[in-house]
Amino acid sequence: MGHSTSFGTIIRFYSKTKRGIVTDFSKIYTSKQIRNISSTLFNFHQNSPSTESPAHDPSSSQYSTINEPEILKFNQLAKEWWSPNGPVKLLHSMNPLRVSYIRQQLSKHNNEEKLKNVQEGGYETSSSYDDRIPFKNLRILDIGCGGGVLSESLVRLGASVLGADASPENIHIARLHARKDPGLYSGPGTLKYKCVPAEKLLENGESFDIVCAMEIIEHVNHPVEFLKACAGLVKPGGHLFLSTISRTPLSYVLTILLAERVFGIVPNGTHDFNNYLKPDELQQIIDRIPDNDNSDDSKWGHVTDITGIGVNPITGKWFEFNHWVPRRIQLDVNYLLTAKRN
Repeated sequence: MGHSTSFGTIIRFYSKTKRGIVTDFSKIYTSKQIRNISSTLFNFHQNSPSTESPAHDPSSSQYSTINEPEILKFNQLAKEWWSPNGPVKLLHSMNPLRVSYIRQQLSKHNNEEKLKNVQEGGYETSSSYDDRIPFKNLRILDIGCGGGVLSESLVRLGASVLGADASPENIHIARLHARKDPGLYSGPGTLKYKCVPAEKLLENGESFDIVCAMEIIEHVNHPVEFLKACAGLVKPGGHLFLSTISRTPLSYVLTILLAERVFGIVPNGTHDFNNYLKPDELQQIIDRIPDNDNSDDSKWGHVTDITGIGVNPITGKWFEFNHWVPRRIQLDVNYLLTAKRN
């Protein structure tokens, strides 16, 4: 991606912020809190008995990924979901980058498949990929869709989208907003919304070419089980896309201390630092997911890309870090991840 000449300034801003504040991390947290933070979230969810809220829906599921306080919180924000300067304005500004990232990763996959066919069989198979409507003929799940910001964008690019959210108010707002644009229902894509968690969709036998879980895993109960449900909803050969926030001192400073408590860019209490997942933790979870469609010990799939993203504090636009930026800086706060099912 192209960046303005201020990119170097942004990197220096990130580095300076990290040097200046991380050294004073002990002033932000008590020693007890620091010890709690250092405990790996993955191991906590794998080995500890759950003390989370009871299941939202007493169905046949043995667990629920629904976090009731989070649902109440987002219900209250629902009416302002489509306000460009409202409490979710960062999601609006991030959305073009999310869509661009998904397009890039799918295009990369298609090119790799073409090259593989040429190398193995000496021929190039025809591809249905069309850059104007890159998601044509693809069924996509936008889990945790909120008011439908990403869902609508995917439909306009040809996808058949199911937007799912556990908040009934979010789904109501998403449906109302979609009705304002008849073009969403005139093809080539299709759009449906449903108030349902991922595990229920899996129980019902749903499957998708692509599952998008953007800015949601830090808001659910049982994140490991949530990821397993999302992975199970991906068709063989399909893709899982995620975006979330890493659990680092810098992410605490930027996303909670500054964004919530100092500048009020997002409502106070939007994020819980202890629910953030580091990229390597997320990758470990995905690497350990079994392929339940096979009786052997084969794995579900593998992570194909992890890309750090940041926001220009001057323009408010989001960007992907260039490859020459140290990975420790790239992945310190927000990041995108792609996983492919075998």
